[in-house]
Amino acid sequence: MSDFSEQEAAALVALQRGVALTERPFAEMGAMCGLSEEAVLALVRRLLASGEARRFGAVFDTRRLGYRSALCAMTVPRVRLAGVAEKVSAVRGVTHAYERGWPKELPRDLPGGPGDRSWPNLWFTLAAPGADFADELQRLRTACQPYGIHELPATRRFKIDVVFDLRTRDRDERVESRLPPVRESTYTVALSETDRAIVRTLAGDVPVCARIYKGVAEQLGMTEGDLLERLRDWQASGVLRRFGLLLRHRKIGFKANGMCCWDMPEEEVAAAGRRVAAFPEVTHCYERPRVDIFPFRLYAMIHTSDWLKTQQLYERLTREAGLADGQVLLSVKEFKKTSMSFF
Repeated sequence: MSDFSEQEAAALVALQRGVALTERPFAEMGAMCGLSEEAVLALVRRLLASGEARRFGAVFDTRRLGYRSALCAMTVPRVRLAGVAEKVSAVRGVTHAYERGWPKELPRDLPGGPGDRSWPNLWFTLAAPGADFADELQRLRTACQPYGIHELPATRRFKIDVVFDLRTRDRDERVESRLPPVRESTYTVALSETDRAIVRTLAGDVPVCARIYKGVAEQLGMTEGDLLERLRDWQASGVLRRFGLLLRHRKIGFKANGMCCWDMPEEEVAAAGRRVAAFPEVTHCYERPRVDIFPFRLYAMIHTSDWLKTQQLYERLTREAGLADGQVLLSVKEFKKTSMSFF
């Protein structure tokens, strides 16, 4: 992990939150953090070159672009796991794939541990255009036979858009205030061919330079002003969540990723989700449907530097949020982690 000055650490937080939609965003950010424009650019390039950052570009709301996504779970024999994970990871719409379970370094009877229970061990996210999602999932089910795939879409989200702060090891986040149910049709917006080209370009690796939007606009046959106006409109409507730096959390010291899950009556989920989302250590928080193979409704992601700290954090969250009947699955192997590719 790189060493950062206080100014660079502040800029790193700001870069994750997103740069301004202005002609010289890095100059503005540098002025706020006590750095020159060139120093901010050098920081971004350094992080990308070292692999500590995986991408600089736009993060879009997949639902508002007409996409549907879901967390999926499988139970696969250990000897077959790598082969099935390879099939899953080869699918373009799969952005994350992990083996989740319990590391051998920890006793199984710790709070949050599996004890004598067995849970799904291969977890991945799948996203596709809404009209194609069912067919895409069915093709994957056919390819992975005889192992079943269980679909666990988010029905409500409580926290998104995480920022890692290396100065405090805390996370800064955006907590959903009104907690609307996730309905795909509600969020879809009409896009022209030009709009789709903008999304395709900005959702990839955008070259880092002082006039970052100018280069993209020229590539798309637009003026810089027209592109910025479109992006500002999308940001106001929620289509564009941010334009910034995406870190590799394992590379910067947050190595022990855990998915915390709790069960409760359906009418208690909203209040419990608000309580869990209020913890700065929680990076994502969702409600998902309860299924027989995994009987939990509330999901939260946490990250620390080692497995025991993650287990202890799960235990503290459970206690302080007043929850019970929980489980934490630790991400013992990462098969794939990438950004979404649209259209």
